[in-house]
Amino acid sequence: MSDKFTHIQQLFQENRLEEANASCLKLCQQNPGNPRAWFELGCINAQLGNLDKAAESFQHVLMILPRHAESFFNLGKISTLQNRADLAIQFYQKALQSQPDYIEAYNNLGNLYRICGKPSAALEIFQRAARAAQPSFNGLYKIHDNIASTLQETGNLKEALQHYRRALALKPDYAEAHSNLLFLLSYNVLCSPQEMLEESKQWDQTHGARRLFSHTQHGNPQQRLRIGYVSPDLRRHAVSYFLEPILAHHDPQQVEVFCYAEVKHPDEVTLRLQQLSHHWRSTVGMSDEDLAQKIHDDGIHILVDLAGHTANSRLRVFTFKPAPIQVTYLGYFATTGLNAMDYWLSDEVLHPADTTELAVETIYRLPRCCLTYQPDIQTPPVTQRPDGPVVFGSFNQLTKTSPQAVQLWAEVLHAVPDSRLLIKSKQLADATMRETLLARFEAQGIDPARITPMPHAPSLREHLATYGQVDIALDTIPRTGGSTTTEALWMGVPVITLAGERFIERLSASMLNALGLSECVASSREEYIHKAIKLASDYPHRTQLRHTMRQRMETSPLCNSQDLAHTMELAFRNMWEKFIQYNE
Repeated sequence: MSDKFTHIQQLFQENRLEEANASCLKLCQQNPGNPRAWFELGCINAQLGNLDKAAESFQHVLMILPRHAESFFNLGKISTLQNRADLAIQFYQKALQSQPDYIEAYNNLGNLYRICGKPSAALEIFQRAARAAQPSFNGLYKIHDNIASTLQETGNLKEALQHYRRALALKPDYAEAHSNLLFLLSYNVLCSPQEMLEESKQWDQTHGARRLFSHTQHGNPQQRLRIGYVSPDLRRHAVSYFLEPILAHHDPQQVEVFCYAEVKHPDEVTLRLQQLSHHWRSTVGMSDEDLAQKIHDDGIHILVDLAGHTANSRLRVFTFKPAPIQVTYLGYFATTGLNAMDYWLSDEVLHPADTTELAVETIYRLPRCCLTYQPDIQTPPVTQRPDGPVVFGSFNQLTKTSPQAVQLWAEVLHAVPDSRLLIKSKQLADATMRETLLARFEAQGIDPARITPMPHAPSLREHLATYGQVDIALDTIPRTGGSTTTEALWMGVPVITLAGERFIERLSASMLNALGLSECVASSREEYIHKAIKLASDYPHRTQLRHTMRQRMETSPLCNSQDLAHTMELAFRNMWEKFIQYNE
C-alpha cells in the first residue's frame, strides 16, 4: 500500500495530475475504508480544480475519521473558493475543535471574517492563534501581520504599528508586512514627510533586487511607445474604476499597451480590461525575477506601477529596473521609496509647487486632474431630496473615519442642530464596530440617535441608490475620498473636503477643482465647518447642484477620459525624449 502512495505522490510532484487522480481513484475503489486514499484523492481533485469531487473525497475521510482536522480545513478552503463563506466558517471552526493549535485554520478563519466585514471577530481569532502558537512556531510573523492588519481596520493604529514591527523583527525580509507598515503610515499620515521618505527607502534597501537590467540602446523620439501597466487590481476594484477609461482612449498609433495582471480571480471587469489592452500577461505564479525578465523581453519603454505598497503588488519587480523608465501612478499615495522608480505621476492640485511631500521619484505634474471618472452602467437616477433636516453622509471605508474626522463631523453636527449623519461601510456589518463608532460620537457630545450606521448594500446599484438619502457628503480626513467622492458627485451629492498638505489629503480637492467646485474645498477646519453650514442652510442651491451635477461632470475634465489619455501620452513622450537625450 505504501508503495502505491509513494507512486501517487511522485505523479503529483511531477504535475501528472490526471494520472495521479486515476491511480488514487482506483486505490479508493479497492480500499474504500482507507482514509488516506480518500484524502489524497481530495487533494488531487482540488489541485485539478474539481472542487465538488474534492469535497466529496474529504467528506469520505470524515465518515471514517469524524474529527480529521485537515479534512475540515480543506473543506473550508473549498467552500471559500465556492463563495460559501458561512459554510467555510463552520468547517474551519470544526477543524479548530478537532485541533485547537491548528494555526493555519485560525489564519484562514480570521481572514474570512475580515472579508465578510467582521473585523472584531477576525481580531479575536488571530489573537487566539497567537496564544496557541509556540514561540518557536515558524509562522508567528504572519500571525502578527494579520493582527496588525485587523487592528488597522478597527482603527487601533498604534497597536497595529507595534504588531507590524513585531512581524518584521521575527522576519526582517518579510516584504509584505513591511509594505503593510508603509501603507499604515502613509494612509493615516502618521509621520512626517521626512520619516515617510526614510521608511520607504528602507523597504528598497531591504527587499530590492541587486541585479539590474541595463538600458543603453538609443531610440527614436517619435516611435510608438510600449507602455506596461502592472497591477493586482485589474478587476472590480477602485483602481480599475479609474484605469479603464484611460485604456479605452489610448491612441494605438502612439502607444502599445501591455497589462501585467496579478489577478487570481478574474471577473467581468478583468475581461473588459483585457479587451482594451494590446497584450495581456497574467503574472500569477511568476517569480519577481521571471516577471522582470518577461517585461524586459517585451521591450517595454515605460513601466507603470498601479499599486505601490498595497496588497498583492509586484513592486519588487520594479527594483530589477526591467524598463528604462518606471512610473508610479494611481493606486498608492506616497513615495514608493524605490531608487529604480523614476517618476510619480500627479497633478498641480495634488502636488502644488510648495508641496511638503518628499519622494525619491521626480514628481511629474500633469496640467489637469490626473484622474478620470467613468460611471458604472448600474448607476441609478438621481432622486429629489425634501426641504427638511439635512442628512450628511460618508460612504468611505471606516478606516478613513479617523479620530480627527469624528471630531470635525461632530462640530458640524453641533453647528447644524437638526441634522443627522449616515455612515456607510462594510465594517459596519460588525455589531462591535457599530457600537464603537456610536460611542466615539457620543464622547463628542453627539446623541447616537443622530448617527445612522449602515453596512454595504448587496449590489452596486443599491449602494449608489443610498445616496438618495443624503444631502451633503462630508469627506474624511486626513485621507480623503477617491472613488467614493466621484460616486457621491455622480449621484448629485456635493462633497465638502479639507485639502491638506500631501497627495493623500488632496484627492477630493483635485476632483472638485476639475468640476469647478472650489466652493466645496476648504483649507482649514473652520472653513470646512463654515462651508458645511452654508450649504446645509441653502436648500435651493443644494437642489440646483443635485440636478445639474451629472451634466457638470460630463462636460468637465474629470469625465474627459480622452483628454487625460492624450495628456498622459504626451507625458510619456516627454519622459522618453528626456531618456533618449540623456543617453546620447
